[in-house]
Amino acid sequence: MQTLKVLVIGMGILILVAMAVIAVTIYKRAMAPDEETAVTDASIPIFGTVGLPVPQSANVEEMVADDGRLTLRLRLSDGSTRIMVVDLASGTLLGTFLLQPAP
Repeated sequence: MQTLKVLVIGMGILILVAMAVIAVTIYKRAMAPDEETAVTDASIPIFGTVGLPVPQSANVEEMVADDGRLTLRLRLSDGSTRIMVVDLASGTLLGTFLLQPAP
């Protein structure tokens, strides 16, 4: 019976220690800034406002940001599609694809 008491008390102490470790870990993670966000935010340069030459009657159908580039898919008034690729680091237009229906 004495052994059982020692085991129960020992397990209770282990549970309390584990709960304290979990509480401290949660507290530290809540108070510390997220490392991924801090690195990502610091690595994005600010380039201000950039004007892109988009035709007046064009509608933006899709925008995709990937590998530091922004790809815009535009539908023009004549039914053709224009794809513009913009560098996210500098805001410069890297290139334009004008997709026209084949005759």
